[in-house]
Amino acid sequence: MRHAALYAIAGLVVVGCEALIVSRWHANAVTATTVASVIVEPFFVAIINAFTYADSREDLSLSVTWLRVLERSWAVLLIDLLATLIVIIGLQSLFSTDLFQKLLGSAVIVVAVSLVFADVHAIAVDDAEPWWLLVPRSLGASIATAWQGITFTRALLLFAIGTLFRFVITTIAQGALDAHHVPLSLVWANAIPVMLLLPMVQALTTYVYLDAIGYEPKR
Repeated sequence: MRHAALYAIAGLVVVGCEALIVSRWHANAVTATTVASVIVEPFFVAIINAFTYADSREDLSLSVTWLRVLERSWAVLLIDLLATLIVIIGLQSLFSTDLFQKLLGSAVIVVAVSLVFADVHAIAVDDAEPWWLLVPRSLGASIATAWQGITFTRALLLFAIGTLFRFVITTIAQGALDAHHVPLSLVWANAIPVMLLLPMVQALTTYVYLDAIGYEPKR
């Protein structure tokens, strides 16, 4: 709530950029919206993670927090792109009629759940050098943290809320908008979880990760 105004502005910018990409790109609506989300939303995720981490630390200035966003958004972009591809592959396999594909899809979804903390680590880790190891180190840290006792259950709940519940909200909203013949219905339906769900889920993910690694504030 401390950063509600910032998140509202950032969310509107994200939705506006996604709408611009989809409207200018004459492609399938689902493909265009998915690509736009993968490209634009990681920067919003980076902002939420950085400010939530700064709240927890209590000793990071506003300029340092924004510097983390600017310096590490590229890593969050690559991590979220990889996570999205893994989720798509996993869900497609789960909905297959082949038993082997279903089992494979389940294993892939487990991998996706294990990566739920990766973008948080990319923002929160103090030592980001060398920069080219930031992404693999974040992926490794997320997997190691997710498999610590009850943390996997937490990661599974975060994944369900952030991915599956978001999909349900978007699908219901798109159906309502299509019924009223609203242009770019998928974009505006996707905007609802982006504006309302994403800030809460990412803030919660950051706090769960910090709790799982036993993080203590600097002061």
